[in-house]
Amino acid sequence: MPRTRFAPPLLLVLLSLAACQKSLADREQDARTALDKRDFAMAQQMSEGALVDAISGKDAATAWRLEQIRLDALAHQKNGAEVATSLERLAGQYPAQVTPALYRALADRLKTAGDTSGAIDVLAAGDKRFPQEHEVFAKDIEALKQGNLDPAQVERLKALGYL
Repeated sequence: MPRTRFAPPLLLVLLSLAACQKSLADREQDARTALDKRDFAMAQQMSEGALVDAISGKDAATAWRLEQIRLDALAHQKNGAEVATSLERLAGQYPAQVTPALYRALADRLKTAGDTSGAIDVLAAGDKRFPQEHEVFAKDIEALKQGNLDPAQVERLKALGYL
């Protein structure tokens, strides 16, 4: 049997072991670097992997920073549904960090990435969570309406009461 058949699995095992030996801070930095390099899938993967250790180790500050990397990566990958779901979950865990500004920033990233439907959902979720900020969210939704919306997006806005 050729030795090359074992090289890829062995390489994966060695890479996994090397990742395990890195500190949580190093893994966070690696995820941030991937995000900065616009390798969003890698940033998401790295942040999710490090989150397991951050949460189990009760390192809330690092876990929050990793969650932010993950949210940014998801938004850049046009995954608005997961961004909205994650924000809902994180609002319970990190109520001081999950702010109206975070909802609006992630909606903007989704819109820029081309996920207008996801941006609508995130803004609507932010509007629901922060009713005192309704005017700001309504203004952001109004700006979305000025773009080219497809019929499904128009129907979504109607269903949510924005049209």
